[in-house]
Amino acid sequence: MFPDDDDFEFVGPVRDWNLEPACADVFKDFTSPVYTTDADGWLTYYNEAAADLWGYHPELGKTRWCGCWRIFTMDGALLPFDRCPMAETIRQGVPVRGVQALLERPDGTRIPFMPYPTPLRDASGTLVAASNVLLRITRLNWLGQTGASADPGADPLSDAMSGARGADLGLDDLTGMLQATLAALADVEFGFQSDCERLEGWSDPVAERDRILCQLEQKRQRQREVLVRRAEWLQRQARPFIGHQSTDTPRRPRRALQGGGTIH
Repeated sequence: MFPDDDDFEFVGPVRDWNLEPACADVFKDFTSPVYTTDADGWLTYYNEAAADLWGYHPELGKTRWCGCWRIFTMDGALLPFDRCPMAETIRQGVPVRGVQALLERPDGTRIPFMPYPTPLRDASGTLVAASNVLLRITRLNWLGQTGASADPGADPLSDAMSGARGADLGLDDLTGMLQATLAALADVEFGFQSDCERLEGWSDPVAERDRILCQLEQKRQRQREVLVRRAEWLQRQARPFIGHQSTDTPRRPRRALQGGGTIH
């Protein structure tokens, strides 16, 4: 394993790169996850260690910039693929070092890692490909520094709920939290649909596509269950306020009944 710092340097042929010998021969001794792209960023090769890290086997020639299902910054913000370190390396033609990020697998698991993208040039110095070694971060206490979780079943809002149990929350507070929870449920459905759309036109083995879909559905159900439980908890906390308001509502005086009980 390479050190988890920015001192790592690619030891392959960064110049005179003409795909001979084949990528598999150049990287066959790599035990760390590694992949290569062409000059436009389309994946051309990855080893099994990379597939294990990503949690699936992306399609070569149809996946661009990185094989991660998603990438996030260390503070949990989504990082578009065209702004990932590999994309920056290809655009600028220089290695990118010292970046830490979170990759997300199709099942929702997030893993901290450091990428080491390196441009590969031919004899004339033209960038013709790029390689990226992905080192999983094991020594950084990243859970203590971010709000992200490596547990795909973890509730990102559980801490807020735990604190809320001991807090004096009013109806407005509970209503706002409930609205945020319902919005999160909508985001789960939107994310699931977006994930499924990514698999349209999948040409690799159907079994791999079906395995990814199964993971996506499990993630969706897991996220929904967490959020539904949260919504139910918030509704229970709000009931006393609603009941109290209903009893405090002044009643309209009943008009007198005259003759035969008819109201005039």
